[in-house]
Amino acid sequence: MLNKDSRGFRVFGVIVGALFSSLALKVFAQKANLIPSGLTGVSILIQKEFMTFFGMNIPFGPLYLILNVLVFLTVSKYIGKRFVMLTFVHIVFTSIFVSILPDFTVTDDVMLLTIFGGTLNGLGISLALKMGGSSGGLDFISIYYSTVKNRPMWHKIMLFNFGLLIYNGWRYNWTLSFYSIIYQFVSTQILSNNHDRYKLSSLRIITDHPQEVADEIFRVVRHGITQFEGMGIYKKKERYMLYTVVNSFEIDKVISAIKCVDEHVFIEISTVDRIEGNFRQKPIE
Repeated sequence: MLNKDSRGFRVFGVIVGALFSSLALKVFAQKANLIPSGLTGVSILIQKEFMTFFGMNIPFGPLYLILNVLVFLTVSKYIGKRFVMLTFVHIVFTSIFVSILPDFTVTDDVMLLTIFGGTLNGLGISLALKMGGSSGGLDFISIYYSTVKNRPMWHKIMLFNFGLLIYNGWRYNWTLSFYSIIYQFVSTQILSNNHDRYKLSSLRIITDHPQEVADEIFRVVRHGITQFEGMGIYKKKERYMLYTVVNSFEIDKVISAIKCVDEHVFIEISTVDRIEGNFRQKPIE
């Protein structure tokens, strides 16, 4: 059985995410003539323009791959090798799956194709992100910006996508552009709800062994910790509280580490809406 932190498990998860994204594109978006988000939508618009002006049918796969490489070269110095590798696994397999998946129809209802296609696309991208990669394209820029600014950029990317759809509506079909907006909105909502890299939680840790607990936390994360002294009223015993803010995806590792040195520890976990000041975001590997 593959360990969830192993390279094989991550690659497998990214490939499954690529399958979801491919199904969303071929079985839903293309059937409804929608314009998906990001470089997928840009690639489809370029295909349309070349067919309109030059009568040329440019293959989707190579065009999509070239655009991703160009964007990657722009931010390559700021993102880790594992992230890049897993992202290109997603990109390559998405191109392959789109080419080999059979052409079939699940429904002719455009609204159903829009909603379920957007959901499937959001799940595919979310899975790639959870595995440590992405779906490529504008995700490269979004991940870079989010790492530097420590806040998500998905809704800014959605504004760019709306610009694509306004152009598509002006050039081709306003009705399908409006459906495409719904498709992209659903995808963005699914992504925002499932991607927890930029969701923060605060921990209040009551312990008798503050230094040992702090040392163990530092073994798994590098966030700052503040110590307070107090008194346990019930036993009239001196206690200590450690306060720290971590990314939500790090909570399980932090709690496991703490319980290794203090099995009687008390931990209170709260959601953090916003922070100001220095906060170390774990680098993208």
